[in-house]
Amino acid sequence: MIRVTEAMRQAFSSDGVIKAEGLLSAAELAECRRCFDFNLANPGPTALDIYKGTSDEQYNDLGTAKSLEVYGPMLKKLDFAEFLAELWGSEHVWYFGEEIFVKDGGKVGRTLWHQDTPYFPSEGAHLANIWISFEALPARNALEVVRGSHVGTMYDGAAFMDSKDPTRPLWGGEHFPRLPDIEAERAEDPNSWDVVSWDLEPGDAVVLHSGALHGGAPVDASCTTRHTVVLRFFGDDLRYRPFPDAKPDYFMDLRAFDVGSLKVGDLYRGEHFLQLR
Repeated sequence: MIRVTEAMRQAFSSDGVIKAEGLLSAAELAECRRCFDFNLANPGPTALDIYKGTSDEQYNDLGTAKSLEVYGPMLKKLDFAEFLAELWGSEHVWYFGEEIFVKDGGKVGRTLWHQDTPYFPSEGAHLANIWISFEALPARNALEVVRGSHVGTMYDGAAFMDSKDPTRPLWGGEHFPRLPDIEAERAEDPNSWDVVSWDLEPGDAVVLHSGALHGGAPVDASCTTRHTVVLRFFGDDLRYRPFPDAKPDYFMDLRAFDVGSLKVGDLYRGEHFLQLR
């Protein structure tokens, strides 16, 4: 595991995203792949083919208590906690959970632009997604992130119900501003959004604040397959923000993950989160 530099700390704080080049050795990446393969072989209750029956069909699954038995030892062995503690300046680090993605066939389009924070009942500076692809990716097929958007507007989430409607709201109503149609705006003016992405080799990772706008990573004829695991973590600076009083337009009811014992502004903690540091 590489060490965090001051430049990385400053970039993560201001931009909300960094490329962690060579974050993982070949052996460490193999440990992550072993966990990824466990998820594939043992689907959780949220596993599904998003946009099933369309050219954009892609596999997605969130972690379970069972997968934590496999991921937990790997996370401690690879020392993600020390890396993130240095990146954030946090004394403690907890594991939120993983999410896996499979895009196959060379024709699956972009993942819709979104922030992760509307899907969480929490907010704060110490949030991170570590986005790991097991294939080499050119920048056009890698994750794209809007620089600095983690400290800007928190938009409504994307419902992910219709790939042709990229701003269909997760919560609706007046709870959050609706997502802008970033791709439509970029088509008119390529410089309308400050978007960053990088060429990635196996072992590299994109580390982004969960509140940063991100999306993309399509597959095409020259980059036909993508297998990705996203590892999510939080640190000391994270506080409880309750979900809106509404049912989300989503494939699962996110309110089941609310921590009902907390009050607005409480430190976000829970016995079911694995503490790594």
